[in-house]
Amino acid sequence: MKFKSIFFLFNIVVIFSFSLIFVLPLILLSGSYSSVFWMDNWYLAGIFFILIAGLDSYFIINWKLFVFLEKEDWNNLTLYLEDKIYVQGQFRKQYIKLMINTSLAVSNLDKIDRLAKEIGDRKPKLMSRYALLLGIPLFLRNNTEEAVIFYGKYKDETDTRHKSWVKWVYAFSLIQESNKDMAQAVLLKIFESKTDDILEILTLYSLDSLSYTSESMNRTLEQYREKYGSEKKWNTFLDSMRGKNIFILLLTGLLDEARKWAMSSSRNEISLESL
Repeated sequence: MKFKSIFFLFNIVVIFSFSLIFVLPLILLSGSYSSVFWMDNWYLAGIFFILIAGLDSYFIINWKLFVFLEKEDWNNLTLYLEDKIYVQGQFRKQYIKLMINTSLAVSNLDKIDRLAKEIGDRKPKLMSRYALLLGIPLFLRNNTEEAVIFYGKYKDETDTRHKSWVKWVYAFSLIQESNKDMAQAVLLKIFESKTDDILEILTLYSLDSLSYTSESMNRTLEQYREKYGSEKKWNTFLDSMRGKNIFILLLTGLLDEARKWAMSSSRNEISLESL
C-alpha cells in the first residue's frame, strides 16, 4: 500500500472513530443528557485533537523520508540523511541506522566510514552505542588488525550496545590475526554470559575452530539441536532477529556453516579457519 494511502486512511479511521464516540451519547442518551456528558468530558476532544495533530505532524515532517523509503530511492534517501545528520547535526538513532542500512543496500561502505568519522569528531559519546554497526566496513573488508583495535576499544564500554556481539567480532578478528589464546578467553566469557541463540551457536562454532571443547559446550549443542532441529524453525528465528540486529544479515554464510556443524554427528568436519 502506498504511503499516501496509508496516511489518508489513518486519518479517515481516526476521525470516523472519534465521530462515532461523539455521536454515541446522542444515540444512547437524550440531547440534554448528552450535553451534560460532554460538559464533563470535554477534555476527551482535546486529547483527540492533540493526538491526531501530533501523529500527522510526525508524518508530515518525515514525509520525504517515507516517500524515499517507499520508492527505494537510495540516492535521494542518502542525500536526505546526509543533510539531516551532517548539515543539521541531527544525530538521531533513526537517521544513523537508516544511513548504515542504506549504505549497505547500495554496497557503499565509504558512507559508513564517513558516518563513523563524523560521529567520532562531533558526537564521540555515541561511538560506543553504535560500535557494532560502525565497524562493519572493517569486518567486510577483512581489515582484521583495525577491527581488533576498533572493537577492542568498545567491547567493555558501559554504553556499548550489543556488547556480546561486539566481543564476538573482536574475538573473530583475533582468530583471523592468529591470536588464538586471547580469542578463546573472550569467547569463553561470551559463552558464560547470557546471549541470544544466534550468538551462542556462533560462539560455540568459533571455540570449536580453536579445538576447544567442554561438557557444557556439548550440553548446549544438544539443547540447540532439540530446540532448532527443524530448519524452518531456525530460519524463522533468524528472520525475526535480523530486524533487530542487521549484523546477523552479514553472517548468513557463516551461520549456515555453523548450523551444519552443530547438526553434524561429527562436529570436527567443518573448521572456521577454512572460511
